[in-house]
This record gives sequence, C-alpha cells and structure tokens, in this order.
Amino acid sequence: MYKIAKLVLLAVFLAAVAFGASAQDSGGVIIGTNFGGDPTSLNPLLTNNTVDLSLTEFLFPSLYNIDPETRSPMKAGRNDQDNGLALDWSISDDGLTYTFTLRDDIAWNDGTPVTAHEYAFTFEALASGETSSPRTSVLQSVASVEAMDDTTVVVTLSVASCRAIDELDDFGILPKHIIEPLIDGDFSAIDTLEYNKNPDVTSGVFNFGALIADEQTSLLRNDNHWLTVSPDGYIMRNVPDQVVGVEQFLAGEVTSVGTAGSASVPASRMQEFRDLAEAGEFQVYEYVDDGLTFVGFNLADRNMPVNGEDEDGNPIDQGKHPLFGDVRVRQAIAQAVNYADIIEGAAEGEAVQVNSFGTPALWGYDSSIEPWEYNPEAALALLAEAGFVDDDDDPSTPLVATEDALYAEPGTPFAFEMLTNSGNLVREAAGTVIQDQLGQIGIDVDFQLQEFGALVTFLLGQDFDAIMIGFTNLAQDTDARNVFTPVGDLVGGGFNFVSYRNDRVTELYDQALTLPGCDLAERQALYHEISQILHEELPWWWLFAPNSMYAETNAVQNWEPFAEMRYVNMANLVISS
Repeated sequence: MYKIAKLVLLAVFLAAVAFGASAQDSGGVIIGTNFGGDPTSLNPLLTNNTVDLSLTEFLFPSLYNIDPETRSPMKAGRNDQDNGLALDWSISDDGLTYTFTLRDDIAWNDGTPVTAHEYAFTFEALASGETSSPRTSVLQSVASVEAMDDTTVVVTLSVASCRAIDELDDFGILPKHIIEPLIDGDFSAIDTLEYNKNPDVTSGVFNFGALIADEQTSLLRNDNHWLTVSPDGYIMRNVPDQVVGVEQFLAGEVTSVGTAGSASVPASRMQEFRDLAEAGEFQVYEYVDDGLTFVGFNLADRNMPVNGEDEDGNPIDQGKHPLFGDVRVRQAIAQAVNYADIIEGAAEGEAVQVNSFGTPALWGYDSSIEPWEYNPEAALALLAEAGFVDDDDDPSTPLVATEDALYAEPGTPFAFEMLTNSGNLVREAAGTVIQDQLGQIGIDVDFQLQEFGALVTFLLGQDFDAIMIGFTNLAQDTDARNVFTPVGDLVGGGFNFVSYRNDRVTELYDQALTLPGCDLAERQALYHEISQILHEELPWWWLFAPNSMYAETNAVQNWEPFAEMRYVNMANLVISS
C-alpha cells in the first residue's frame, strides 16, 4: 500500500546523505499534496501564498508561538509549527513599547544562535521598502525595532495598537549572518537571492531538502533542532487538482489530504471520509473554517456613491438605499430564507450558520448570539411595518412601498439586484435558493453572475444593491474597523463598501485597539458587543462558514491537529510503514 511512499522515503534518505544530516532512528515521512504549483519563494519575508507558507512555517523561527486552542500569541509555549522565540513580553502603560525576552537555546542549523539581532535585521529589511515583501501592514503602527542584546527586543509603536502583537510575527526571521553579507547593504537584493529557492541555513524542525520543478518539494529532519525531531522528512507533492490528491490518499500513495492549495477534504467527500474514518480506515479532524459567506446590503444611494467622510473626518451625506436603508427591511430578509436549505442545497450540508462577523474558529467571535431564524410570517409583518405591502393579493408580484416607507417612493416595487461571482458553484446555488424563497413573500430578486473582476469593480465602486461574496483568513479578534467604520468607506478602494456607520461600533473598535495592557478577555468583551450590534443591524446578511476536514493515514501516529493548525506537534509524529 505504501510502495510509492517508501520510494520517496529512499529519495529523502539519499538527499539527507548529500545534505550531511546525521543518522537517527527513522520516524518516516509525511507526504501531502498541493495543487497550488511550485513554491515561488522559501524566504519567509517574501512568501505570499499558501504553498510557500506551508513550507516556511517548518523552516524558520518566529517571534512567538501560537496557542493552538485560542490561536492567540502565547508566551513560552511549546508549538513545533511556529518555533517561537519569546519567553515573555511586557507592554508599557501608554501601549507604545513592547519588550520581548527571547530564548537563548535555539540555533540555526549551522550552529549559529538565533538572537534578537536576527529579528531586528529582518524588520529593517522590511521597513526599507526595498523588498517585494507583502508583509507591510506592520509598518503602519511600528516606528522602530531594536535589539538591546541577544535576548531582548524592544518594539516602539507610532500609535498604540493591541493588534500590533499579531502583526509583529507576520514577516519571519532571516539568518542575519547569512543574508547580510550577500546583499552588501542593498535590501532590494533580497528579492533575487539564490537562497530564496535553496534556503540552506534555517532553524525549524526541518531543513530544506530539494525542489523538483512541477513534481514536489521535500524537507529533511533537522537533527540540530532544540527538540528531538521524529519524522525523517516532509514532502509536498504537486497534483493537478484536489480530486487527484484525494484519490492518491485513498490509494495509500500519500499520508495526508492536502498541505497547500486546500488542506481540507472537499465538501462532496466529507461524509464518505467520516464513514471510512469511523470504520478505522484513517484519521480525520473537523473544524469550522475562519472565513464566511455573506450578502452585503448597500445602505447608501447607489446612484450617488461618495466617501463616508471628508478630509476633515466630517460625515458626507450619502443618501439612503430605498430598500436597505431601513434596518427593518434587512431584518425581514434575514428571517425570510431558510438557512438549512442554503447549507444543504449550496454547501452540501458542510457549513454552519453564522450570527455576525466572524466564525466559531475565531476567539473574538461570539457564539452565544442566536442566529436569525427562518420565519416568513415575522418577515412579512416587519416589511408591512416598514411600509412594504401586497397591494393586489397576488403573491407572485412584488410588494410595493406605501407612504410609510422611509426611503422608497410610494408604489415602488420591492425588487433589487443581487450579484455574485460566476464559477463559484456554492454561491450560485445559494443565490438561487435566496431568489426563490424571497420570491415566495413578494421580493423580486434579479440574481446575476459576474466575472470576478467585474464583481469587484461593482463592489468597490459601491454600485450595487446587494452582493454575495466571501471573506477568509479573518483576524482572530474579529477586528474589522476597515469594513464597518467610515475609515473604510472609500469609493473605489475601501472595504466598507456597504457604507455602514454606527458611532458606537467605531468607539468600541477604538477601545479594543487601545485598551491599556491589551487584556485578551477585556478585548473579547468589546468585540462581542460589536458582534451583537452587527447582528441586529445587519449591514451584512450573515450566511455561513464552511466546514473543513483534515485526514491522515493511520500510519501517522501521535497526530494532534487543531483548527487551521494541522501539525502543531510535528516533531513528535512517527510514520509507520
């Protein structure tokens, strides 16, 4: 069953001999699949896709570890996947200075210690603006990074930000003693280093092995790691698509379903995998994804899109959407559609209804809020209260506005366009369900599919009635100030494309950002209050978050996965033959 895997294992051992790795009891090889193509760069400062990240996370140290349960920064914690340096950190009373104390027992694989100077050097390269690194968001709040000695880093912020701690670990740590001599003071040279495709000096549980173009990338056990590392190696094999990866797993040719491109078992195969796992064929782990699908309601007049504020921060009159400007209309729509039909019919049952911004995978999400329930009668009552009634006793025709409607002219039919991107079968199916069920209560939905580029043009141009789309890789704290405050209400380039404004929400986001001491529980309470407001006011109509599923063969022993963190104990894994 594992013939191919054994052949690959032999290749890894040969590569290990060439690389100079020492002999150690064999722990086997983890073999996963990837349909995202070859890695573009294995330099953590330059990584910009899941393929690169799925490899560099095992090659390079990070500033701190992540608590796999909360997915928040963790002091002095054990986490093989991140290989964090920080034993502790403190924050000054004004929130502008972070002082990190680092471990002194982690080294690069050539024996050179990993110190605070490496972190400061990597930040200097990022801050130079001379590299093509996409990791620049941290520069918005960080003024300087200084290595006080080998184990002390002091970070000074330009503005107090409790979110800075998350961004400080976003750009990797490079071996200064290797990179600095190669670039001779020119940080732009980092973009073209041979090191980017052949990082021979690293500090993770694995060393780089080989990249065979269009076939696979292999990593080898780091016998000089501060942990005792069991697996002999880690291989990411290229496959044409997700289906091929699944079939290779079921045939015993690989140990894992997905490592990059998509780590999850496809929704259409999840029940099959549950049944096989229940029968003892292999292991699975399920969790809710950190992204959601939603419908955004344009709250402003789409015929006159303008920014939310002028240059002095004063509100600009944006008008009101004749339908969605009234919160009662949005609440009625949320009760007029059966979410179970969307999840079963569109997401093949492999999703959960969400109640506000975020998903249960995020620590800032408030799972205690009850989602809107399916109740067409209550929806019609709310619509009547909002001034939209059936004036001809014909349920096949749209409701019309009366004089009680806040923003629609009397006689206006309740009809609107809802856009989504073509080619996304889940959204296409969800839109069809929504169109049908809203039609049953007198709401005429013109459901249109747009090429993704065109959809984004409508979205950012704020030229739409309603739009179905998804956000993923959401921040763990659910902070979305650029989505739900005026700072993001910018025609042509802002993510507050629905023109939502609530001064209390803006105030709460500011409090959560500048909270003295940045206590996690206190910040969570503030984000929960925001979630409650967003749930009630529905600038977005929250639909669902997809389920995700990891699968490993039974040959992978000691596997302890967490949501979005598949191999937190990679060093302890043993792969039997």
